[in-house]
Amino acid sequence: MIIWSIAKTTVGDALRKKVVQIFLVVAIGLIVISLSFSQNLAFSAKEGSSVDLYLLKGFGLGLMALAGGLISLVMGVSLIPQEIERRTIYTILSKPVQRYEFIVGKFLGAILTLAICMALMGTVFMGVIAAKAYAANASQVMPAVTAAGGLESTAAQVTKVQLFDVNSLMGVVNVFMQFVLLTSVVMLFSVFFTPTINFFLGLGVYVIGLMASLTETLAWHDPDTSPTILQAFYTVVHAVIPNFDKFNQMNSLLHPEMAVTNMPLYTFQTSLYGLIYALIAMTVAVIIFEQKEV
Repeated sequence: MIIWSIAKTTVGDALRKKVVQIFLVVAIGLIVISLSFSQNLAFSAKEGSSVDLYLLKGFGLGLMALAGGLISLVMGVSLIPQEIERRTIYTILSKPVQRYEFIVGKFLGAILTLAICMALMGTVFMGVIAAKAYAANASQVMPAVTAAGGLESTAAQVTKVQLFDVNSLMGVVNVFMQFVLLTSVVMLFSVFFTPTINFFLGLGVYVIGLMASLTETLAWHDPDTSPTILQAFYTVVHAVIPNFDKFNQMNSLLHPEMAVTNMPLYTFQTSLYGLIYALIAMTVAVIIFEQKEV
């Protein structure tokens, strides 16, 4: 299949990039190092949860979000312009390859690259969480002095921490979907912008998308009054710019005011939002690329 062949080639080229490898290795290394946040892996009880685990999860998810964003931008901005600069696109399109197959193949390759990177970071992240939870459980089983002067175990009196945290896994999925969406936006821009302009434009869209709650507030107006031009502007911005802030709600360190009661359902909703937006962005990219002279 032509699309699959282009996707595999894209994955190979992306993973060979030194900058992608460096981001990935540094992120994984920092996630492992985060175990040292607590000097002795001690369990610190706070409302039935571990403060250490709380910090560890927030740091790990935030780190993956940072690494994923950099990988998405660096990889996405050059996928199409790189082929044009190398003039390899003429060789590709001279074969029985439709232009939409080229765009879809590149996008699929970018998603697979992100999936590989997120799978590696996510596996290490979940392993670190499990190790921290195991150490937290072990530190709770300590002997206590009885009235008679003897020792008894308090293991039955402590609350065990689950080694596998479903919510943390859903957080990893949200981070992945966030950058599937960002990649689609950057690839749309790459159809008609240079890599340098695309990088900063994509970064700007991402930053604005992270401030979606702010743009929503600025767009709000009293129903009894007419909206101002500025409010209309922010309404358009909030509607058009992807709401990347949705994908960070699982990080309670970034959003302590947000309590997600059903994380799997919330992840499904955000993933659906991201996929629909990415589909629209790729459709526009295909339409523009069909008309573009290369």
